[in-house]
Amino acid sequence: MTPKHYYHYTSVAGGLGIISSRSVWLTDYRYLNDRLELRQGMESLLSKIPESHRSAFNRAFRWHDMRNHHCVFSLSSSPKILSQWRAYASDGTGFALGLNIQFLEYAGLSLVECRYEDHDKYGWELLDKHSRFIASVHSASEQHVGENDFMGWVSDQRSNFYSLIEDLIALKNPAFSEEKEMRAVWSKQSGELKMRTARDLIIPYVEAKIWRDDEETSAMAVVLPEVWLGPKCNDLNRWSLHAMNLGMCMIQRHDCGYV
Repeated sequence: MTPKHYYHYTSVAGGLGIISSRSVWLTDYRYLNDRLELRQGMESLLSKIPESHRSAFNRAFRWHDMRNHHCVFSLSSSPKILSQWRAYASDGTGFALGLNIQFLEYAGLSLVECRYEDHDKYGWELLDKHSRFIASVHSASEQHVGENDFMGWVSDQRSNFYSLIEDLIALKNPAFSEEKEMRAVWSKQSGELKMRTARDLIIPYVEAKIWRDDEETSAMAVVLPEVWLGPKCNDLNRWSLHAMNLGMCMIQRHDCGYV
C-alpha cells in the first residue's frame, strides 16, 4: 500500500523555514552525504552496457553532468526512526514534518523509492528499460564526431537523461535500509539553480513550492497534516507551532526514551 504521508527530518530552523516559506529545498546530489551512490550506480550500469556502446555513453554522460543538476529532497515512510532523528534532526531536538503526497503533485516533483538490495538485478532492469536510449547514444556518438556537435545532441536528449538519472538515484547503500528513504527528485539545468552556503561550501539547490502563498496558513494542513517533535525537542516548540495557526495539523512527540 502506498503511504499517504512522507516524513522529512530536519532541525527546528529548517522546519520553520519550510512552514514559513511553504517551500522545500532540493539539494544537488553531489553535495549530499551519500553523493557517491549515483556515481556508483552509473558505474554499475556502465559495466552492463555492451562494451561497444560503453565509451560513447560515458562520453555523453560527462557532458550531460556538466550542465545539469539532479536535486534531492529526502523523505522517510516513518516518523519513528531513531537513526534519522540523530542524523538529520539535530540529534533528536528537531522535527519530522509529515507531508501529504499532495505536496509532490503541487510541487511537480518525482518520487523515487530507494533500493537497498538487489542492486545488480536492478542494474539489469535499468539496462533493459533504457536500452533504446543507450543504443541511440552510441549511434549519435558515431555521427557527431566533433565535441560541440555531440554536446548539442546530448543537450537535446535532456529528458531521456533525466529519466535515467531518476532511476539510478534510487540506489542506496544497504547499511542504511532502516531509514526507509524516499527521494523527491527535480532535475534542472545550471541556470535554474539557486545557491546557499554551509560548511564553507557553495551549495546548488532548487526551491519547490508545496502550497500557495495566497491561502490561509490554516490551509497548510492539507499538505502538512502532521508535525512530530523529536525525542529531545523543547516542548515549547509545540506551543509555537500552535500559535502559527496550522489548522488541523496534528502536533505530537516521538518519545522513544532517547535523551
